[in-house]
Amino acid sequence: MSAKNVVRTTKMYRSAKSVLLKLFSINEDGDETVLATSSPVPKIAAATICKLFDQPFAIKPDTESLKRVFQIPGKTAWASATAPNIQAAALLASLQHDMKTAQGILIMITLSPDSHIVLSIKAGLSAVNSKAPKVRARALIVTHDERLSGQVRVEVLLTGL
Repeated sequence: MSAKNVVRTTKMYRSAKSVLLKLFSINEDGDETVLATSSPVPKIAAATICKLFDQPFAIKPDTESLKRVFQIPGKTAWASATAPNIQAAALLASLQHDMKTAQGILIMITLSPDSHIVLSIKAGLSAVNSKAPKVRARALIVTHDERLSGQVRVEVLLTGL
């Protein structure tokens, strides 16, 4: 039996700006199991992450890595940048927050269809990871977007700040 993973949001009581993310595993019978719940995350981050799970991935996300990142308690932060190359996008995203104190990081790389996936992932991870040396849990999602002609988008969810 194979399982499908989805991420859904849960509205927080008395919070207009944040939601909780819940990672679910759904088996072929439709039974759902909650695998992880995050600390409060900005709504824009939640919308982007949920949307990514509705699209086909270039690289299937590792469920265990996602669980470890989501389950780190504490403050979260969100960064996003689009640029002509992966290094520039990763650097711009990394500079939006002080990533040195992050304990977990979810890196989402969205490539144009003509990108070299292996080189792009390696360069993007190197750029982001150099800014977050103490991260103990990392997860990666890689997708394609045809609208990104000649561009790369790097989005980062930091947990445990």
